[in-house]
This record gives sequence, C-alpha cells and structure tokens, in this order.
Amino acid sequence: MLLLGAERELILALGIVAGVFIVSLFQLWAAIFGLALWAVGAWVLTRAASFDPQLSKTFGRSLRYRKLYKRAATPFASPRTFGD
Repeated sequence: MLLLGAERELILALGIVAGVFIVSLFQLWAAIFGLALWAVGAWVLTRAASFDPQLSKTFGRSLRYRKLYKRAATPFASPRTFGD
C-alpha cells in the first residue's frame, strides 16, 4: 500500500528518523537536516515506488532466494537439482 506515493513502511520509517532529528535534538541545524532528509528521502522513495511499488519486499525476497539462482543465466549451465 502506498502512502504519499511511496511504500508505507519506508515512508513511515523515514518520518520517524526525520522526526528524531527535528524534535529531539532541538537545534536549528538538526531541524534543517531533518527537513532536508525528509524532502530528499521522500523524493527517492517516490521514484523507487514508481519503478516498483513493492521494491523492499521484492529486494528482500531476492536476497532470500539468492542461493537458488545463479547471477547470470546461460544456456550452457549444468542442470541444478533441488531438495538435496
């Protein structure tokens, strides 16, 4: 599910991190850094969501199945057996 054009979990995590900089440090430089982090992070997450709305889940799944798939497909690869 998308929130502000990005993945909901990622945009909420970004909001929490930016909020920590803005509220808890209570410094002008931290507020500026938190707002800049929010603006750039939201833009990056929106661009990533336009590429794939479930990018973080897809990336996590690809890391889990990395052992099963070779990095480059080739017609000359030996057959693989599963369930050894």
